[in-house]
Amino acid sequence: MGLLHDLDDGKKREISEDDYDYFLDVLPPVAFRFRWNNENWHFGFSEGYDYIYAFTKQGGKYYAAKTDLLNPYECGISLEDQLQGKAPHLKERKEATRAASWIPTWLKIGKQNAFIRRASDPPFNTQSFHACVNDDELLDKFAHGNWCTGQAFYRGDLCFIEQSNGAGEWLVIKQGTPFESISFGQIIRKQGHDAAQALLDRLRKAPVERCRELDY
Repeated sequence: MGLLHDLDDGKKREISEDDYDYFLDVLPPVAFRFRWNNENWHFGFSEGYDYIYAFTKQGGKYYAAKTDLLNPYECGISLEDQLQGKAPHLKERKEATRAASWIPTWLKIGKQNAFIRRASDPPFNTQSFHACVNDDELLDKFAHGNWCTGQAFYRGDLCFIEQSNGAGEWLVIKQGTPFESISFGQIIRKQGHDAAQALLDRLRKAPVERCRELDY
């Protein structure tokens, strides 16, 4: 974690030559000699579906910064298109990446749930979580139904985990607070897509404290 954690604020920081060499060699760079934030960078490091960390050498000193660019080999959007703003749904993809930082918390909460922790085929783990890039995708997942216990979908700081095979009973978590069980599939079937969207909008807008009190 170390250096990358220190760079999470997005500020350009001076680093050691050893750190520069380490990140240059530990994995093949995902970008070489690119321009970002009005500066030239020598290479970009990223592991998996994550943001690119930019590294450069200037005047005998070494610097690094966390960019707002995604690993092009994982997100499927070239660095050039990202830099030129040509990437469709890039904002949503970035939001999904940021939201993924909640997964360890959601995993712990899910394992404390009497129903979800029984999931065995497949087991409930980090692979159970799927990022939805927009509300339409999330609502389509709810409407589809027939999900295994432990299947989780998330968008922003909201996470929904199936509590019973095929039942469509979703444990709702906002940030680190589990507060409700909602049958989204049933709402879509009986009241329509717009009703489910309105509920989702209320959940998103309500502060965690109000969600905890079921006042959303």
